[in-house]
Amino acid sequence: MQKVLIYGFGWSGQSMLELCLKLGFECKVVDDSLNLSFTKNDVFMDFQAIPSFAFDIYFICCVQEEVRHRILEKLLGQNIPKEKIKFIHTYVYKPQMSFLVKEYFSNAQEVLQEWLGESQDMPDFHQKLQTMQEAYFQKKAISSESLWKWREEVDEAIPNQTIFSKIYLSTFVKSRLDHIAYPGFSVGISMYKREDKDFYFVKKIDFDALIHRPKHIKLIACFGNSALRVEYLPYKESITAFLQKEVGDSYIVLNFGVTGYTIYEQLMLYNALCFELKPELVLSFFLGTDFRTGLISCDILVKKHKILYGPWWAEGDYKKTIQSEMPLFSEMGNNPQAVNNNITFSDINAAIKMRLEQFRAIVSAGGGGISCLYPTPIALQVRMERRRKSYAA
Repeated sequence: MQKVLIYGFGWSGQSMLELCLKLGFECKVVDDSLNLSFTKNDVFMDFQAIPSFAFDIYFICCVQEEVRHRILEKLLGQNIPKEKIKFIHTYVYKPQMSFLVKEYFSNAQEVLQEWLGESQDMPDFHQKLQTMQEAYFQKKAISSESLWKWREEVDEAIPNQTIFSKIYLSTFVKSRLDHIAYPGFSVGISMYKREDKDFYFVKKIDFDALIHRPKHIKLIACFGNSALRVEYLPYKESITAFLQKEVGDSYIVLNFGVTGYTIYEQLMLYNALCFELKPELVLSFFLGTDFRTGLISCDILVKKHKILYGPWWAEGDYKKTIQSEMPLFSEMGNNPQAVNNNITFSDINAAIKMRLEQFRAIVSAGGGGISCLYPTPIALQVRMERRRKSYAA
C-alpha cells in the first residue's frame, strides 16, 4: 500500500487526508501545533519520527506560501528527497464529493505516479480538484431542486411544527436521541409523553393562547428537573396537577420540567420560551441536579463563571462535533472516582446563589414574582457526599 505523509492539519491538511484515505493510501499526519499526548489515534505522529518511515510522497498542506517553504526546509533537513515533497494549498475537496473520485482519479498506483511527476506546486492536481468541485456544485444544484419539492411537501403536511419537530418526526432512528439542542437551550426527548411535538414538555403548551389570556387569569410557571416532570406518572399525579387543583380556574399552572435541568438551564429555558408570557409567579424546583452535575462538571466554569450545567448534553455534543478523544466524567458513571475533586460544595452553593439571584431579577423584570423550592440542604448534602465517594450513574 502506498504511504503518504501529510504535513499540516488545517483545512487543507484535513481535506487532503480525506481524499488520500478515499483513494486507499496509508496516511500519517504531522502538525507542529498538535499535542500528541492527548490522542491515541495512530494516524498522527511526531516530526522526529518521520525518518523512520519510508513514505512514497510528502504533502505540505498550507495556504500560506511562506509557511510551506519553512516546512520544506525542515523536511529537507531530514534528508527527504525534494522531488517527493509537494505543496497543497487548497481545501476544496470535501467528503461529500467522494462519489466523484473515481471519475477524476484512477487507481492509487497511477495517481501516485501522476502526483510524483508533477512540479512541486502541483498545478494539474489543483486544477483537477477545481473542476471536480464545479461538477459537484452542478450536481448539488440539480439535487437541491428535488429536495426543495420534498421540503414543500413536509411543510404542507405539518405546517404548525417547528423545524426541530419536523426533523425529529422525519428521522428513522429515534432510540439514539436523548435531547434536542434548541437555540440557547436543550430539552430532553420524552420517552413517555410526546404531546407537545415542539418542545416535549409533559403537557402541550399553547403559547399564543397564553400570551393573549384574559387579564383575570394568572399564570404560574414551574421549572425544575425530573422530580417536577415525573413523566413516568399520569399527569394528574404530578406536582403541577395537584397545584392546579388547589389554585382553581383563575390560575393556569405550566410544567416546564426537563430531566437533568439545573437552575442555569431553567434560566435559559425561561429566557427562551417563557419571558414573553410574563407569568405572575415562577416556581423553581432545584438543588438535587445542581449538586449531582456539579460533581462532574468543569471546575473552571463552575468556580470562575458560576455555571452549573448538564455535561452529558453540552460536553457530550461538543465532543461528538469535533471528534475529540477526551474522556468525560459523565461517560464514566460507574467509576467511583469519576468526579471533579476540584469542585467543593461551597463552589456549587455560590453558583446556585448567583443564578437564583439572576433568575429572580429576570422574572421581576417581566413583572412577576419567583419562589425557589428545594429539599432540606443538610440531608441533601449528606446524600451528595456519599455520591461523591461512590458515584454511580
